[in-house]
Amino acid sequence: MKIYLISFVISLLITSVSTVVTYHIIDGFDPPATEDGRQYMPAENIVKSLFLSFVLGAFVFITSVKIQRKKQKK
Repeated sequence: MKIYLISFVISLLITSVSTVVTYHIIDGFDPPATEDGRQYMPAENIVKSLFLSFVLGAFVFITSVKIQRKKQKK
């Protein structure tokens, strides 16, 4: 149970940080501005960054569980 809790905390931390980082990267490539220069809330960029972060969080969770299981077997 401890393995899953630690892995979840690590994954949650990575997901939070990567959401902000990927949002700023996506926002740089696809800036939220209309043709006349007004800015708006980029819901599409937010959804993209959340999706990428959840995928990364799942990958980190699975990887950290595998690493911790290998350490316990030794």
